[in-house]
Amino acid sequence: MAQRGRKSAASLAVVTTLPGQRAEPPRELTKAQAEVWRAVVSTKPADWFTEDTHPLLAAYCRHVVTATVLARQIDGFNPDWLADEDGLKRYEKLLAMRERETRAMTALARSMRLTQQSRYKAETAATKASSV
Repeated sequence: MAQRGRKSAASLAVVTTLPGQRAEPPRELTKAQAEVWRAVVSTKPADWFTEDTHPLLAAYCRHVVTATVLARQIDGFNPDWLADEDGLKRYEKLLAMRERETRAMTALARSMRLTQQSRYKAETAATKASSV
């Protein structure tokens, strides 16, 4: 239903995505987060991400980049540091942080239907898995 009367300044300031056009990342995302945004958006139809899902997608992109940073730190962790109690605590903290990021990413991906689980019926997934 169309709004009657004059439109508010706030409603005029909202940038909408035109039909068939992919949503651009919000300006507040970092370069790495914007790259994740574009990569994810390019895997779905142009109208997949409506404006109400943009905050979820932005959060997902932030979690992906944070998880990548944590993974690099974990991968670069020297095993000799585990002999030290402080090193072990730091390693455990990094692992817990990565797990938390992974859980957040998974929850957001599911809610936006980005996962394989959301793409296939159970029977189709089983058929595809058995044909590999």
